[in-house]
Amino acid sequence: MDRTGARDVSIGQATNWSRLRGHNAQREHFEGILAAGRLGHAYLLVGPEGVGKLAFARCLAACLLCPRTDDSTLEACGECQSCKQIAAGSHPDLLEVGLPEGKNVVPISVLVGDGESRGRAGLCYDLSLSPMESDRRVAILDDADHLERDGYSALLKTLEEPPARSVMILVAGSEADIRDTIRSRCQLIRFSSLPTTDVADLLIEIGATDNRTEADEAAGLADGSVATAALMLDPNMRTLRETLYRHLARSPMDPLKMTEEVVAAWESLGSDSHSKRVNATWVARFAIEFYRSVLRVLAGADETSTIPEAASLCSQLAAGDPATLDRIGSMLDRCLDAERDPMANVMLPLALEA
Repeated sequence: MDRTGARDVSIGQATNWSRLRGHNAQREHFEGILAAGRLGHAYLLVGPEGVGKLAFARCLAACLLCPRTDDSTLEACGECQSCKQIAAGSHPDLLEVGLPEGKNVVPISVLVGDGESRGRAGLCYDLSLSPMESDRRVAILDDADHLERDGYSALLKTLEEPPARSVMILVAGSEADIRDTIRSRCQLIRFSSLPTTDVADLLIEIGATDNRTEADEAAGLADGSVATAALMLDPNMRTLRETLYRHLARSPMDPLKMTEEVVAAWESLGSDSHSKRVNATWVARFAIEFYRSVLRVLAGADETSTIPEAASLCSQLAAGDPATLDRIGSMLDRCLDAERDPMANVMLPLALEA
């Protein structure tokens, strides 16, 4: 298997249906397709990040390449040489590429090669070659919504003239960022966020934590995404969250001190520009979670907050007081505004004080 870019969950972990949670409707859809003998040449799996789209694509690929199961069934034996190669990431007829580590675009070279090898290397070229061990080739293009501009043209040519006995599976977090010319040539399969309990269960199953309380807390912040929940367990991310919560709970607030400490915690998460943009978003998201919790308690919707620092602030404020509710609501609005501008998020404490 050809793979560009790192992933948190190993390929071996992600080629077994029993390891997937949710997405039963999507699986039943493919079962119907295979039973009817109507397998298409290209599929686009779209939905929130970290909900199992890539794992689903790998399970589907394993089923399509397993020689011991009938083409009309969505199963893989898990024991043959083909299944073992897929689990090891070495099957010659399963091609997989995505964002290179530390990059925010998939370069065209990943699809068609570079320099002297242009047109004779890359995912599109490899998919055009005859199968080596199976009776078909399967290509998985993760992060298909992050292609370099010229990459769309190269991909479009392959989708318009698909190689015989080939299947292309595109995986994307944003349907809107997929060009119409690409989307119209694929069968669209939409995915939804996972239930919080499934996210917590998966965190324990993949070894992200063995503490159920930690798993539940991280899952509660993750919007149904296992990848996001795993990020919440990162010690540096936890420090960022706890630092922000500690300062938000203080009355009166010290915005300069808070900004200094929040920026220091934010910078410890990564120094490259892409990481900074991604991690900056969490400053606003944590503040939104904090103030939403406070507002619900003060408005009487919740008896107490699951965030200790928010519960502490609530104990200092007058529940039901219109002026207090307006002030907390205004702070929440500023956090929501800041979320749209990630690099402004680390200066959120100053905006809250304004």
